[in-house]
Amino acid sequence: MEDRSERGDHSIGATGFGGHGRPSRTFASGRVCAEPGCETRLSIYNDDEYCCLHVSPSTPRLRGKKIA
Repeated sequence: MEDRSERGDHSIGATGFGGHGRPSRTFASGRVCAEPGCETRLSIYNDDEYCCLHVSPSTPRLRGKKIA
């Protein structure tokens, strides 16, 4: 086996990704879209009352500035 340090190759140490961060917020399971007639079940990670097809469109902020 060759010595890789002679060619300038060096290994670095690191820690792997793990569950050290804050857990994702969850909401009640079994919720259904609030739009009349829509039976779409909402994800436990969706904090809205509506599914993606019925939620009101919003204008995103770009670089901290409101564009609407």
